[in-house]
Amino acid sequence: MNLSDALRLVPALFRFVADDIVRSRSVYFVGVLAGYFTFELVAAVVMTGGLGSGFGSRFILVSLIVSAPLCRPWLNEDIRFGYAALWLQKPVGVLDYYFARILAVFGWCVVATIAIGLASLPASIGPASFIDVGRAVVTLGWIPTTLAALSFLGAGLGARNSGLFAYGTLFAGFALPGFWDAVRLGPFYRVLKVLLPPAPSALQANTTFEDGNFLAAAADLLPLLVYILTCSGLALALSGATAKRLVRA
Repeated sequence: MNLSDALRLVPALFRFVADDIVRSRSVYFVGVLAGYFTFELVAAVVMTGGLGSGFGSRFILVSLIVSAPLCRPWLNEDIRFGYAALWLQKPVGVLDYYFARILAVFGWCVVATIAIGLASLPASIGPASFIDVGRAVVTLGWIPTTLAALSFLGAGLGARNSGLFAYGTLFAGFALPGFWDAVRLGPFYRVLKVLLPPAPSALQANTTFEDGNFLAAAADLLPLLVYILTCSGLALALSGATAKRLVRA
């Protein structure tokens, strides 16, 4: 992979994702974010007390909803619709192309997280505070990026619905601690802990950040960063077989 060639492709693929996903689903994004903004505004004015404790859960829920269009089966679509045959005719390497596409999608994931954070601002006039909103963006804003990385990986592994693979894997990561309490898995638990996203560590980071221990919160988020990078690296490695899969198709 030529890193400089891959980085040069990022702006073009960022615009491609904008045309292919963001603009075509602009009503969906605007509707979700506007509805969330309105709910937080009304809740901040009308309700008091316990509502603030549920802000993080609402932020996670909206992040899951907004991320759905970004969890596309990119590799599968390139094979099924023959798109890969188009870029294979151009002087671009497979790994360069998909590395740039992953970065472009991650860029839109960051934009989505910022948009959710801005839509959350009305919560700062209620039981939650502006600091709570900022903390949620920092410690819970990893969800869109994680789902995108898992979607790429699922497509590389041959999953028919890579979006379902991504959401199922993420939900399993959230549920793993509770499942461990209910069923003693023994050594299998360690395997699942490696394979599934360390979502509980991010929730712990949110709590640690609230207590003012920023270094500990950053340490809690580190396993999640490593997981995202690992999934992205595996997806990129699997994308190298796209040409062979296109021939078989």
